[in-house]
Amino acid sequence: MSKAPSLSSLGPRYTALWVGQAVSQFGSYVAYLSLPLLVDYLHNLSGEGSVLDFSITYALETGPTLIVGLVGGVLLDRWHLRPMMVATDLLRASAFFYLAATIGDYGVGTVFVVAFLVGSMNTLFDGAMYAVVPALVPETRLVQANSLIAASQQANFALGPLAAGIMAFSTGTPALGLFINGVTFLVSAISLYWVGRVVHHRPAADERQGFFTEAANGIRYIMAEPRLRITTIASAIPNFVFGFVEATFVVLAYQVFRAENEAQVGILLAAFGVGGLIGALVAPRVVRRLGLGQTMTIGMSITGVCLVSVMQTEYGIVAIGLQIGWMFGIGLINVSLATIRQHYATGSMLGRVISASRAIGWATLPVGALVGGWLGSGEGNYQIVARAFPILIVGTALWLFTTVVWRDTFGPRQSSDEAARIIP
Repeated sequence: MSKAPSLSSLGPRYTALWVGQAVSQFGSYVAYLSLPLLVDYLHNLSGEGSVLDFSITYALETGPTLIVGLVGGVLLDRWHLRPMMVATDLLRASAFFYLAATIGDYGVGTVFVVAFLVGSMNTLFDGAMYAVVPALVPETRLVQANSLIAASQQANFALGPLAAGIMAFSTGTPALGLFINGVTFLVSAISLYWVGRVVHHRPAADERQGFFTEAANGIRYIMAEPRLRITTIASAIPNFVFGFVEATFVVLAYQVFRAENEAQVGILLAAFGVGGLIGALVAPRVVRRLGLGQTMTIGMSITGVCLVSVMQTEYGIVAIGLQIGWMFGIGLINVSLATIRQHYATGSMLGRVISASRAIGWATLPVGALVGGWLGSGEGNYQIVARAFPILIVGTALWLFTTVVWRDTFGPRQSSDEAARIIP
C-alpha cells in the first residue's frame, strides 16, 4: 500500500513553499467572503447599492484568470519565479491593509479595483507556484507534491470563509478579516524566503521572441499536444458548472436542497472542502494504481454522477454525502490535471503552458455564473438549470473515456521504466 503524502519526504524547500502557499490560500479564501461582506457593509453605510455590485466583484476577482493568465505565462517563463511570488504577496498585503485601515472612506468602486488586483495577483502566484514545484521535488514525487497543495487549498476553502464570517459577525465590520488577509500574505512572503534560490526553468540560451508571439506559442503548444489540449478543454466544463453553483449557492441551498436556515447552508458549503480534501489526499494512491489520465477521467465521472444525483435530493445526510462525493471527484481531477501539465510541458514552455491552460480552464467560472444566473432568473427556471448543468460534466467524462487521456496518459500500460519515473 502506498503511503499518504507527507511533507517530510519532500524536503525542507518544498515544505517552505507549501507553508507559504497554504497561508496565502487561507488569505485568498478569507477574501472570498470578506470582499462581498465589504460590499454589503458599504451599501449599508451609504444607504444605496445594487445586487449587481456583488456580481461585478465576483467577475473582477475571477476574470483575471483569463485576462492575466494568457499573458502572465510569458512573464513566468522570463522572470524568476520566487521573487514574483513574493511581490504578489506584498501587493495583496498592501491592498488589504489599505482597505482595513480606511474602511468607510471609500466606495464600492475601490473594492472593484482591489478585486481585480487581487484576482490578477492570485493568478500569477498560482501559476508561478506550479511552475516552481518541479524544481523542488523529483519527478517521482510530483503527484504527491500536487496532492498536498490541493489538500491545503480545499481545507482553506472550508476554513477561510468560515473565519471571515466569524470575524465580521463578532466585530460588526469586515475590517478585521481584511487585516488578517494582509497578515497572511506577509507570512507567505516571509515563508517563501526559506525556499531559497530556484534555478530558472527556461535555458539562458533559449532565444526570446516578441511578448505576444510567446503568449501565442503557449496556446499553440497546448493545442498541438493532445493530452494538454483535451485536459484543458475538459477542465473548463466542471468550472463552468461550478461557477454557477458557487455564485448562486445560497439560492441553490434554499430552492433546490430546501435548507431551512443559515446553519444548514453552512454545512452544505463546508462539505465542499471536506470532499475536496479527501480527494486530494487519496489521489496519489489512485494515480499509482491507474495513472494520471484514468484518475482524471474517473474523477470527472464521480463529479458528474454525484452532482446530477445531489440536485434531486433535499437537505439531509444523503445530500451532504453527495456534496462530499462530487468534490471528492474534483480533488482527483485537480491533482492529476496539475501533474499532466507539469509533465507534458517542456522546461522553456512550463510557465506559459501552466498559465494558459489554467486561464482557459478557469475562464468559464464567471461565464457559468453569468449564464446560469441569467437562465435561472425566470420564474421556476432555477431548479431546471441546476438539474441540467451537471449533465455537461457527465458528458465530458464519457468523452474522456474515448480519448488518449484515458487510454495512455502515464498509466500502467506504459513501460515499467517510465511508470517508475512518473508515478510516486
